Amino acid sequence: MIRVGSIHAKPRPVVYTLRHVAYGQRFQTTLQPRVVYEGGLTKAARVMKLASIASFVGASAAVPFFFTGDSTVPSAARTILALTTLGMTGSSTGIVTWALRPYITSISVLNNEEITPQTPLLVQTMNVWAQPKVRLVFPVQLKPATQPLSSWVVSEVPLEISDKADKVLQEVNKGRKKLVTMAKQGDLFYAHMEGGVGPEMEQIVRAAGPTQA
Repeated sequence: MIRVGSIHAKPRPVVYTLRHVAYGQRFQTTLQPRVVYEGGLTKAARVMKLASIASFVGASAAVPFFFTGDSTVPSAARTILALTTLGMTGSSTGIVTWALRPYITSISVLNNEEITPQTPLLVQTMNVWAQPKVRLVFPVQLKPATQPLSSWVVSEVPLEISDKADKVLQEVNKGRKKLVTMAKQGDLFYAHMEGGVGPEMEQIVRAAGPTQA
């Protein structure tokens, strides 16, 4: 109880929401998700993705100009130039997409309790178009990854929590246009572990086990 003058008032409960940090979107569910980790390079990663997509789209739009206008350049040479341009921009876009696919922009938990191996987590990454992609995963599913630019690889959902996962998905997807999906076996995630993390992220790391630096 908080005493304000002669009036007794109960403290107002804190309501947390799942927040898409880089995109300014907010959602609410009765599970009250709250962000416990934010990727420090989220904005840079999103800009890099959008720039690579824009370069490929621009190169694709320029292809017709290789074959128009008066020029003594043979058609075969024009074709080679066009394919080379598309190949270079397409390969760079593919590399950026591959490298940033596991990058975690935020992690949210669904309660205020201590994080255990069976605590549901909402992990947000970016899709091909740099839009938010949110997946449900449990720390027990997160195993050390051996691939570059990855911290964890997702394992299969244990049978003992499969029903819990279904219930969480039903609840967290209420009122959402872009649905949260279950992380699939083999999905990769990357989180910054260098320089220390917050106490709740430390709990996630301990519940999941060791990661690649």
